[in-house]
Amino acid sequence: MDVQIITRDAQQVAYIRVSGPYDETMPDGFNRLMAWAEPRQLLAGDWLALYWNNPQITPPQDLRADVALSVPVGTEVSGEVQLQTVPQGLYACYRCRVENDDFATPWNALFRDWLPQSGYQPAAGPCFEQYLNDGRQDGYWDLLIHTPVQPRA
Repeated sequence: MDVQIITRDAQQVAYIRVSGPYDETMPDGFNRLMAWAEPRQLLAGDWLALYWNNPQITPPQDLRADVALSVPVGTEVSGEVQLQTVPQGLYACYRCRVENDDFATPWNALFRDWLPQSGYQPAAGPCFEQYLNDGRQDGYWDLLIHTPVQPRA
């Protein structure tokens, strides 16, 4: 596994909150965010998905995620598009490829295989994916999965 411990700077993002099963709610959320970003010429930012619940213990209808796009400080938003800051901090960063829309496999590999023997434990804050390509066009997704960590006590 290609996991690195990195310190990320804080990053401002515009986002839309979606609720419900990820596979049903996130594609539409990204489409709506793209429709907002395109006329503002903001499409070149980092595209992220911030996850607020663990799908292993949260019922699908209660899952919450933020589809997000990094934006310059001072960007104005309104309506369903809001601003937040992804916190600065120490993150485990896992570079991986998702094929056949199997997003669960790399998340499971990070949390079930790597993390327990890494010397780190989860820290406060959202886990998130950073998309390095457009999987809808390429047929696969190259991702950086970030999870906040701290040295194991």
